[in-house]
Amino acid sequence: MLLIGSYKTGLLYSMASVAIQGSYWLLLPDQVANSIEGILMAIIAGIIGALGFVFYIFALRIGKVSVVSVLTAGYPAVSVILAILLLSDRLTMLQGVAIIMIIFAMLLLSGTEGMQTKNEDGTPKSRLWLFWAIMSLLFWGLWAIPSKLAIEMIGEADYILIDGLTMVLVWAPLWLYFEKGRMDRDIHKLKYSGFAGIMASLGTVCLFLALSNGIVSIVTPLTSIYPIVTVLLARFTLKERLFWLQYLAVAIAVTGTVLLAL
Repeated sequence: MLLIGSYKTGLLYSMASVAIQGSYWLLLPDQVANSIEGILMAIIAGIIGALGFVFYIFALRIGKVSVVSVLTAGYPAVSVILAILLLSDRLTMLQGVAIIMIIFAMLLLSGTEGMQTKNEDGTPKSRLWLFWAIMSLLFWGLWAIPSKLAIEMIGEADYILIDGLTMVLVWAPLWLYFEKGRMDRDIHKLKYSGFAGIMASLGTVCLFLALSNGIVSIVTPLTSIYPIVTVLLARFTLKERLFWLQYLAVAIAVTGTVLLAL
């Protein structure tokens, strides 16, 4: 996905988001009267989520996808804590145990990856990926709260459209500033970013529909089991290798995520 560079990837992703999410808005418009407060809340939520994705792309540029995806998938723990504090959701003992498991898995995963000082090709290994992954984790965890509030105010279709537009609002300036408006013309490279954007946008629509009809502290954990698929694909397509401790951390993180949804 990063064959054409981080900013071009993000721009193509955001364009795919507008196309998919805009289509949903046209086909299934809301019957909810919009308010200025709701629109502003949606814009804030969209920008927070888009910045989380920016940090995720930065982390992927340096770290392993199988490690970064699992680490950032722990964002429901942040969402649950904020939902309890701000939305009056209640934390059960099982959810408390799940949050502890996720935090432990994150520490174990980042610690084992951080102990490696060199890449597989022998070059020095940067640990900056961990900073970006944690930033993505925090922003995505925060994003779920204003998203839920915005959906309640303006409806899921209008929010889905605004979310796609804010992706462009965030990525276009980055692309213009760092890439000077240049775009790779290699279709073979562009298709990966386009495909990733389409799949992610379809997943985003499904996530927002779930948020509009469910509880934040249940929906976000349940939809965060995706690292299982990511780890398997990274192992067989990208040939990424994990230590046994990292596999243990993945298992603990996924188990904790499932427990959060119970």
